[in-house]
This record gives sequence, structure tokens and C-alpha cells, in this order.
Amino acid sequence: MLGDIKMRAKLREAHDRLRNMLKDGRYLVGNRLPTERELADELSVSRSALRKILSILEAEGLIWRHVGRGTFLGPRPNPCIEAHTAITYSTSPPEIMEVRLMMEPKIAAMAAQRSTQYEIEKMDNCVRRCAEAPDFVTNERWDYLLHENFAMATHNSLITSLYGIINKLREGDVWGRLKEASMTSDLWKEYSNQHYEIVQAIRDRDPAKAEEAMRKHLETVKKHLLRSY
Repeated sequence: MLGDIKMRAKLREAHDRLRNMLKDGRYLVGNRLPTERELADELSVSRSALRKILSILEAEGLIWRHVGRGTFLGPRPNPCIEAHTAITYSTSPPEIMEVRLMMEPKIAAMAAQRSTQYEIEKMDNCVRRCAEAPDFVTNERWDYLLHENFAMATHNSLITSLYGIINKLREGDVWGRLKEASMTSDLWKEYSNQHYEIVQAIRDRDPAKAEEAMRKHLETVKKHLLRSY
């Protein structure tokens, strides 16, 4: 009896730890999590216990699992969206920037009207992590998450899903090479300052300013990213 109580307490503790890990920004929505073996070792539980925890988290909508592919952060994707994502891999950085300039300024304006204080705090964290990132890859990871948080702050599930496609495309090799080749220390600082301006406008509940700050940021990205395309 005492052993069962201790086991349940250990499972609850491991569940809470993993739940916090999924929400603290270390993993991007849609990305694959570490293997079951790695998660079990980090949480100090057996793999069978871990699978019970993963089942609970999947029921909560925090993760989804695919046999043979692994465990992914976020709700299970709509098959139609997933198929569309595969098709859009044939696009190009200029097309991606064109769509971003159409969508994201309006997303920022909506976020200024609808975001919660908690969501703004998450944006602040992403801005800080972007600026303080030790390398380009880490900087990009927090940049993805920041822009994803802007979309989520609209509280419009369709916008969030559509923006998820755009963010996924930014993980492509061509985009990554162009972005890294264009990055300088001065540009890194400029992007960081622009991120701060966007979040400040959202915090001030100023849709027009948020929209303009986002457009200015994306125009800067476009200018430098496509210079050598």
C-alpha cells in the first residue's frame, strides 16, 4: 500500500516536471521530442511509467504520438493541413516573405488587441532569449517561437495553424543558409531591437503601432535575406 502511494507520487512528480518542460519554451510546437529512453532517463522513471505519463499528456492535448515517428509537441495535426504543408515545401524564400508581409503585420495588430498578460510575458522571454542567444541556431529557435507566440496571441485557431505552415517552411535548408549568411552582429542587434518594439506595441495595446513595427521588421528581414538569393 505504502509502495503504491510512493509510486503514484513519483508519477505525479514526473508528470508535472515533463508538463513544465513542454511549456517552458525549450521545444517548438510541432517538433519531435527526445526519445522515450532520453525522457525516461531525465525524469528518472521507467519507460513503462513514462508511457503512462505521455498518454495523460496526449489526452490533455499537449502532445501527440505517431508509431515509428516519435512524440511531437502540440495537438495532433489535421491531416489536410499536414498534406498541404508537404506541398508547400516546393515554395521559395521570396514567396514565403511575400506571405509573411501579408499576414504578420495583421497578426501583430490582433495580438495587441487580444493577447493576455501571460502571453506578453512569453513574448518578452523570447525577445530576451533571442538577444542573448550564444549562436545563430539558438537565436533562430527563439525567433521561431516568438513569431509563433504572436500568432497564438490572436486566439484564432485557423491563423495559428496557417502560420504554423510558414514557420515550418523557415526550417528549410535554403532559408537557413540565406538567413545565416546575411546575419551580422549589427543586424542581430537590429532584429532584437525590432522584436522589442513589436512586443512593446502589443503591451501598449496599440494595434496600428504593432502592425507598423512588424512590417518594418519583415521588410528588414526581406532586404537582407534575399540580397544573395
